[in-house]
Amino acid sequence: MRFHPFMRVLGGCSSVVALAIAGGARAQEAADAAAETDIVTDIVVTGTSIRGIAPVGAPVTALGQDEIQAQPANTTTELLRQVPSVANLGASDQYFGSANNSNANITGGNGINLRGLGTEATLTLLNGRRLPPAGTQGQFFDPSIIPTAAIGRMEVMADGGSAIYGSDAVGGVVNILLRKNFSGVELYAKQGFNGDVRQFIAGGVVGHKWDSGSAMVAFEHNERSPLKASARSLYTDDLRAYGGTDQRLFNSNPGNIQVAGRRYGIPAGQNGTGLTAADFVGVPVNRMSAYEGVDAIPGQNRDSVIGSIEQELTPGISIWGQGYFAHRELLRTVGASTSNLTVTNANPFFVDPSGTGASSVTVNYNFYDDYGPRQQDAWQRSWQIAGGIDAELGGGWNFSAYGSYGRNSEERSQQDINTAQLLAALRDTNPLTAFNPFGDGSYTNATTLANIRAWSAIGARYKLADFGAKVDGTLFDLPGGGVKLAVGAEYQDHSLLSYFRNTTAGANNSTVVYTPSTTSRTVKSGYAELFIPIFGRDNARPGLEELSLSAALRHDDYSDFGSTTNPKFAARYSPFEGFSLRGTFGKSFRAPTLSDIDPNTLTISVNDFTDPSSSTGVTRTLWVRGGSDTLGPEKATTWSLGFDYQPVFASGLSLSMTYFNVEYTNRIETPGNTNLALTPAIESQLGALVTRNPSAALVQGFLSNPLYTGVPENPANILAFVDGRKVNIGRLETQGIEGVVSYLFDTGLGRFNLGVSGTYNFDFKRTTSPNAAPVDVLDTINNPLEFRARGNVGWDNGGFSANAFVNYAAGYLNNSVTPVQHVEAYTTVDLSLRYKITDDAGFGLKNVTFSADIQNLFDRDPPVVLNGTLAFDPQVASIMGRFATIGIRANW
Repeated sequence: MRFHPFMRVLGGCSSVVALAIAGGARAQEAADAAAETDIVTDIVVTGTSIRGIAPVGAPVTALGQDEIQAQPANTTTELLRQVPSVANLGASDQYFGSANNSNANITGGNGINLRGLGTEATLTLLNGRRLPPAGTQGQFFDPSIIPTAAIGRMEVMADGGSAIYGSDAVGGVVNILLRKNFSGVELYAKQGFNGDVRQFIAGGVVGHKWDSGSAMVAFEHNERSPLKASARSLYTDDLRAYGGTDQRLFNSNPGNIQVAGRRYGIPAGQNGTGLTAADFVGVPVNRMSAYEGVDAIPGQNRDSVIGSIEQELTPGISIWGQGYFAHRELLRTVGASTSNLTVTNANPFFVDPSGTGASSVTVNYNFYDDYGPRQQDAWQRSWQIAGGIDAELGGGWNFSAYGSYGRNSEERSQQDINTAQLLAALRDTNPLTAFNPFGDGSYTNATTLANIRAWSAIGARYKLADFGAKVDGTLFDLPGGGVKLAVGAEYQDHSLLSYFRNTTAGANNSTVVYTPSTTSRTVKSGYAELFIPIFGRDNARPGLEELSLSAALRHDDYSDFGSTTNPKFAARYSPFEGFSLRGTFGKSFRAPTLSDIDPNTLTISVNDFTDPSSSTGVTRTLWVRGGSDTLGPEKATTWSLGFDYQPVFASGLSLSMTYFNVEYTNRIETPGNTNLALTPAIESQLGALVTRNPSAALVQGFLSNPLYTGVPENPANILAFVDGRKVNIGRLETQGIEGVVSYLFDTGLGRFNLGVSGTYNFDFKRTTSPNAAPVDVLDTINNPLEFRARGNVGWDNGGFSANAFVNYAAGYLNNSVTPVQHVEAYTTVDLSLRYKITDDAGFGLKNVTFSADIQNLFDRDPPVVLNGTLAFDPQVASIMGRFATIGIRANW
């Protein structure tokens, strides 16, 4: 039986509980904290440029500092990923595959992906300002580099926001707001552990408030050991035990010899010397796991510091400054280098197992016994400084201006193989120095191995300068309240340096080859927003408690692809106290990343594509892949309808529901990037991306490009051109509902809180080729799930509080295998315990809180998923297992 989506979300309370965003039992503590620190807790600033009002129509999920401390999460990103509208697809420190652009995440960062539209379609802000993005493609910001102690409030608006913020806010906006007017010292330490991983976190915040200003500095240190793949049975590429096939590598040690279309296993237990064809009789083909000695989850060390200061110069005029710096190091053990070695009969260890007298053979070889698994060393440094001024202009008008400059630099290096030295060693006729790939183990001279060993590195540096100014205030008064207007302008300067460094292509392993590429752009923007309260507190009447309208418009002029203008309209209507209806309609966009438009990332090759129409069965084809400087912006139309209800007859009960609809067009895709055939079906699908009998000028233009490194070709022999470059060709349509229910109530046994929230997607229709029909990929691997939810039940009495959280991810289809596999739903439970000493604990302590958290309390294994060379899906379920954390927090 299939339940109506509305009932699925609400009815989930009985079987699936979800996140009640404000741990209800903490409400009074939040109010007390606000009184102590002058934090205004009921003003939402995300989603509007007009100060003092909440965004009209758009739902905003908020977590304050007390709610943050009540959650069993150790980083800012973990907290945000508990919001059901955040899909765990894309940048993650547990997944580095090619799906959802995760392979561009070289330092183990964690991005936020609202609605499953991509981390690059979610805008992350710090106090409303843009931040320098991470990843080699500059496509996400990792909120975990902001210390949790520095956060006063986090807000998530899962609604298009380009009319307010410009590019990237297609899925929505995450805004991290720093603590304000904090006075005192707060220190904390946590120790996390299970049988295989250790994590230590320590940090604090120091602040001081004086009559005309305040200052705050927060810091955090986080270190986590790696999780070995050998500690988890599902982290395997031999899938036979789970109903799949053996995906282990043929590149092994001992290796395999390919000759005359057949693969022969090299015998075990010998040194590769004096082998004959007879030695291979009855020897099975060798296989070796790619995960031999590797890490399932890398180890990380991160240090972050952030500070802010605000000073009133004169009444009504104040200045402020902020800055952060974060450094992260990642150490990850990955699989050993592999290669298909061409070995001629000049090699002193040469053997032809076929006995046909071949002059050369191919050896599927693994360098594990020569060098062991490879170590990936990665680092990231991210920082930003910002400052601004706020001034009251009189008559209810205000002026604000800011400027910021920041950088994100990162690099990942690893051991590699120098191809020139390897080729020379394979051709060496001296048995004392030649490379020997025929043994079981490593039987090559140590000096030769040292000459072959090389390294390679990939890195990026993103620079962002951002300047803005805004005037906002009341135009005039209506019976329902003041009509407010905000007008502003912004200027951005972006620059991305991408590079490769390696010793793999040099004449020896000390010759460093450096290949850089730089792209840049500037953006000039102007925007306006209008708020109209038709009915409000002063003129409310039966059936018209409130009626508010808003309209926003932003124009962005890009130096590289032109301009775009995006409007947004919203309304909120309350017929009676405690109940309101709301809706939004708007246009949003995402500018292509600087990596997308970088033409220096081209890969140009000439290949024989399978072609049934050719007399030879193949056609010589020019194939081009990579970035394109002709890309334009991705565009989206978003709208939503919803309600909020806090019944006056049931104090503490809150219900909220939102229907959303996104039509996302002009998406950047690479439809011609994976096809090596010119079949009628593929040609029909790719359309104009395939050119038969291309002109000599087109062919010669690419063959003359310095990025072409192949052998010279006669343009007349090239009879087809496949354009695999990035192109604005994709389309995505999705709709669904999100619901939140929470209930807070007092009893003689203490205060209880219950909550459920979830996201139910109706569809996720996508097309990635010009002539392909949209396909609904909802509930399939590497795509959003139909239903996700999280909830809590909690109790608070005196200084003790306990909260249990249940996380639910619906089952889905793994259509990457045949037959299609049904993946089971996945449910885990988290537990959070707190004991707070509120009286003087000695040594001048105001209070001390002891904490104990357990994630995945019942140690649930991820469901089995035949996922390429894994037996689980790291984008849906963590392989970490049960993880406990104990901690202490103290205030002076």
